Amino acid sequence: MVALRSLLAGIALIAASVVSALSPADVALGLGRVAAQAEALQRPASEITIINAPLIVVGQGPYPASPPTSAVLALRR
Repeated sequence: MVALRSLLAGIALIAASVVSALSPADVALGLGRVAAQAEALQRPASEITIINAPLIVVGQGPYPASPPTSAVLALRR
């Protein structure tokens, strides 16, 4: 079994190489997208109550359940 410390060190090395390949314009564009997505989530998040929050978790709340991803489908096979 791979030690957690070794795994985290490997992830840190990969992340450092990816981040160094980004230009400042790419970082600014990414931050702009994250800010826009966070702003779009404020209204739906304010509609979550103590009553419908557990229903959202099981896919029966006021929001439609998202379709399963390919990773989840692979696990079901």
